[in-house]
Amino acid sequence: MPTILPSLLTLSGFLLPALILLIKLKPRSAGAIVQTLLIALFCLFGGLLFTAATLALVGDIEAPLLTSALVVLGALGCLGLQQWWQARHYSAPRR
Repeated sequence: MPTILPSLLTLSGFLLPALILLIKLKPRSAGAIVQTLLIALFCLFGGLLFTAATLALVGDIEAPLLTSALVVLGALGCLGLQQWWQARHYSAPRR
């Protein structure tokens, strides 16, 4: 079980943003659910990019749990940025 733990933690980089977005989703149509899952996938890619940038700056990190935790942290950071952008974009009065 310990060898699969980093993979499960990396997978949670997709599952946590998807779960958060699906809970916040009000009109649950098929198109909205697919769009939400795509946003969660892009958050996972953002988490992987964050991890790659961190590893390039810091150097090789030998602990797989730490790199997986960086993926989750980056994915949740991307989700936070997406939610901030969406709130800023759609709540601002249009000129």
